[in-house]
Amino acid sequence: MAKKISLMNRKTNPKIHDAIAQEKKDILRAMQLQELSDQASKVGQLFELPLNLVKPDVNQPRKTFKNIDSLAESIRENGVIQPIIVTAKKDDGVHHIIAGERRYLASQKAGLTTIPCIVRQEESDANIILLQLLENDQRENVSPFEEADALRDLIENKNVKKSDIAKVLGRDNSWISMRLKIADAEDNIRELSNKGIIEDVRTLYELKKFAEEIPEGAQEFVQKALENKISGSYRSAITRYRDNWKRKAEILDSEKMDVINIKNISKDGNLLTIKGARGSSKNYSYTFEITEEFKKILFDALIS
Repeated sequence: MAKKISLMNRKTNPKIHDAIAQEKKDILRAMQLQELSDQASKVGQLFELPLNLVKPDVNQPRKTFKNIDSLAESIRENGVIQPIIVTAKKDDGVHHIIAGERRYLASQKAGLTTIPCIVRQEESDANIILLQLLENDQRENVSPFEEADALRDLIENKNVKKSDIAKVLGRDNSWISMRLKIADAEDNIRELSNKGIIEDVRTLYELKKFAEEIPEGAQEFVQKALENKISGSYRSAITRYRDNWKRKAEILDSEKMDVINIKNISKDGNLLTIKGARGSSKNYSYTFEITEEFKKILFDALIS
């Protein structure tokens, strides 16, 4: 017999509380997705369209699609169970996909020549992106930067309010704001997300702030992450790297530094050791790696 959980336990056990809250959010998003799908069915018409008259939407937030092969195998056996949603014929003579691009790609791979479609007669670009975001969020999460780019496009180019987006997606404003904060991150940070190395939005935001403050330090962190050489959680590692680089900068900028002892720096070397003067009260010793670019700057400074 399943063990009952008392109301008191639900309130005091944070894991149980979080699980219940998440379940409620999932149910709400599922209901919203179904409502949008139902609305599409009511105002649109169901057709079996040739695949060559349907094409993906260039503004689709999702840029990569996973598990196409397994879905294609399912479609070969069972067909396309749920119709995709498409626009009316555009100027290029084909229907653009509003929702269901993964099913479309799998249908192509399965060798189908037609696909069931709900054709929407009128739909704004903003509504199309919102529907795509909601469907992707419900079925298989898009990457943080795919979400960020789509949200920025809605707000900056489609004049949609953050509060309206949050309402449609069943999210709060902070969820929207955090993704907008990472939208202008550099490509090397995006690479970590695209490769599935860092997918947590807050961690990506902390890394973006690190890159803005100390670009060289952030680049070193990114390279180590790509090489799977980061220990512990990525967020705590970012804090660790940022603190270390700040300490390095303070030492190099300090007027109290007595002696710079550079060892193992040659054409191929990259170790810098900073020590206090012999016989003085300053007994610090600090060694760290430097890049070729920084080494050149350091040598130029010493020579001058």
